[in-house]
Amino acid sequence: MITLDPQRYREFFGQLPTGVTAIVARGPEGPVGLIVGTFSSVSLDPPLVSFMVTRNSRSWLAVKAEGRFTANILASDQRSLSQKLAGWSPDKFRNVAFGEGDDRVIHGCLAWAACTLDREVEAGDHTIVLASPHELVVARATRPLIFFQRAYHRTLPVEDFRAPGWA
Repeated sequence: MITLDPQRYREFFGQLPTGVTAIVARGPEGPVGLIVGTFSSVSLDPPLVSFMVTRNSRSWLAVKAEGRFTANILASDQRSLSQKLAGWSPDKFRNVAFGEGDDRVIHGCLAWAACTLDREVEAGDHTIVLASPHELVVARATRPLIFFQRAYHRTLPVEDFRAPGWA
């Protein structure tokens, strides 16, 4: 078995920017959920998405018990919300604004996907969650919240990356 220095491992993968997504489900006493940086498209046919959670995540167990959840892609102005939802507090959803008529859609998120749990795959100290999205909504035109090198960042507008002559 190969042994790697955990600090070096985190530093290496900290060089890869990730989006910030809030996974939210209805629990018996209100919303439950967690923040992930690994939300991704897996397959178009059939439609599948994925994310990874630590095996001992109590928040994931609460979401899993519901079997359905919404993946809320957070916008660049939702940093404080991300920090709040990443915590361990049992009332971390207190004062979180939700969309009208759905307590799984976070108000102001960039986009959201309503999903049904498909299966889990154990992988080391994590679980890979696979889910089937059944509704996809782009809620507003703004920049995503990005996590890079252990800090939150905003992306630059697309125009800043285009060289002359790019479409």
